[in-house]
Amino acid sequence: AFQSSTQNDLWSALTVQAHESKLLNESITVKDIMDTWTLQTGFPVLTVIRDYETGSAILSQERFLLCASEPKTTSLSKAEAKPTTPDPLWWIPITYTTMEQPDFETTKPSSWLGAEPSVNLTGLPAGDQHWVIFNIKETGFYRVNYDEMNWRLLIGQLQDRDRFQQIGVINRAQLLDDALNLARAGLLNYSTALDVTKYLSTELEYLPWKAAFTGLGYINNMLIKTGNYDKLKTYLLVLVDNLYRHTGFTDNPSDPQLTVYKRVNVLSWACLLGFDDCVRNSVTQFQNWMSTPNPDRNNPISANLKSVVYCSAIRVGGQDEWDFAWQRYRNTNVGSEKDILLGALGCTRETWILSRYLEWSVLENSGIRKQDSARVFSSVSSNPIGQPLAYNFLRNKWDKIKEYLGSSLFAINNIVRSSTRHVNEQFELDDLMKFSSVHHHELGTATRAVEQAIEQARANVKWMERNYWPIVNWLGNVTAVVS
Repeated sequence: AFQSSTQNDLWSALTVQAHESKLLNESITVKDIMDTWTLQTGFPVLTVIRDYETGSAILSQERFLLCASEPKTTSLSKAEAKPTTPDPLWWIPITYTTMEQPDFETTKPSSWLGAEPSVNLTGLPAGDQHWVIFNIKETGFYRVNYDEMNWRLLIGQLQDRDRFQQIGVINRAQLLDDALNLARAGLLNYSTALDVTKYLSTELEYLPWKAAFTGLGYINNMLIKTGNYDKLKTYLLVLVDNLYRHTGFTDNPSDPQLTVYKRVNVLSWACLLGFDDCVRNSVTQFQNWMSTPNPDRNNPISANLKSVVYCSAIRVGGQDEWDFAWQRYRNTNVGSEKDILLGALGCTRETWILSRYLEWSVLENSGIRKQDSARVFSSVSSNPIGQPLAYNFLRNKWDKIKEYLGSSLFAINNIVRSSTRHVNEQFELDDLMKFSSVHHHELGTATRAVEQAIEQARANVKWMERNYWPIVNWLGNVTAVVS
């Protein structure tokens, strides 16, 4: 009789082929490897501690936790590289390349780190003049951390305008993504991670910028309400200037898809940071749309740039721009257009409009569908002016929100998450915990979402305590040189 297959049947078939192809040692099975990835949670960070005298390195692994309970930032010296027994452990495919013989195409593992805490790797270049990079093309699902010397060698390569492209584009993205996330997790000093981003003023590829925007986005959200945000803003404007001018504001139908993604990303950031040309172009295009005889039928704004143009024009505009966009939302029956307009309507700086917008999101016959209520909260919360308004509305109008949305688990959970994700002060955290305590018996399906919001807020508060001044001091030194 026929029976259902299981994952072990797949692993067995793959093992036979791997042994026939000599890709795996006869003593290793695919099941041995894959069980460590499919039967346990998380993924590892591989730490590489080089011995520059002998040309060897200790490779160790531990589970990567973005919000670890305690920071583990170390200088990662050889003396500190003592084998530990972390749990869980993974089978990790090891691929690497060196400065002497850079090869960013070969992704076949040269060796494996079995399900053990650490292993000694030999055959690396001796001396402290040559970098190494592990996890070629990020084909392995793990992050990589290095000792301070190797990070400095990599940073030096990246900052060389003539040679930074010798590192493959995917691995340039990897270095940015790993450095910023390792720093956020407390496994790397932010001074080192931010030094990696300096070279971006010459980077024109999409993937490294996408990684940088994601990592720097968290820093931006944490610092945007502080008195030292001007330093971060100045630094980011310097970084994006060259990319903005190279990519341009005009959307070309013949552009490759990655160029389209790149343009949308850089324009979003440039306009958010107040880049004059970006804001001026957005306002001009939006005003042209407002002047069109039949704006519901004739929209001159490129589909790819709508979210940027709408948000930027409404951000620097007033009630007229908001009312125009609101009317377009009411009139359109295109789902994607409604979603873009809902997001853009939360970009205004007028607090009374944002408060009214939140009220309308939980009001019958306001024009906002119930399933779009969470989208309104998300758009308002993404606005630094709107975030405290959204949280206060959640706290003060909880009964109204719950009554209006009823058993809509997805919407209520999203409202809780979006309204609280940027909480990063102890007072706000205490207030959130008080809200949880007071409404504990009536949270119902939102209980887990509130618990996760508290966990995230606590992590944000700890991040601010640990990293705010080191980042501000680093930015102060860098922006002073720029000035």
